[in-house]
Amino acid sequence: MAARSSDNEISRVLSVMSEPTRIRIIRLISGSGELRSCDLLPEFEITQPTLSHHLSVLLENGVLTSRKVGRCIYFSVNKGTINLVAELMQGIASGSVSKPSSKKSSEAPSDKQGKKEEKTVIKVKPEKDKSGKVKKDKKDKKKKKKDKKDKKKKK
Repeated sequence: MAARSSDNEISRVLSVMSEPTRIRIIRLISGSGELRSCDLLPEFEITQPTLSHHLSVLLENGVLTSRKVGRCIYFSVNKGTINLVAELMQGIASGSVSKPSSKKSSEAPSDKQGKKEEKTVIKVKPEKDKSGKVKKDKKDKKKKKKDKKDKKKKK
């Protein structure tokens, strides 16, 4: 089972790393040891939100690690994850990779595959004023006004 979970992890990491921008991010961070997003941005012709998206995908999938110092976030390569992928690649290149077991897994299906997710719905009664009318939240009013303005701008 350990081999199967590492196969799944390697597959996930390779999938995340299949984006050329992400490979370049990893190379730049690896070459420097640690970088902030503001250090990375000038190296790309992408917007800051796009860079942030790529960084968060790499973080979520264990390719990068981060540490916060004040308001700055420093990104570094997760060597454990990279070594896992590197060992597989070296094994493939040398022809010394062990064959995956041909036995069918006796693992139970995951919740997403075998069972429907149960959702709990909590109904909240709206607040009413003295006359019995439903009170509207100030945030709702502001959001509706903003939505109307956005629609007008699009037209």
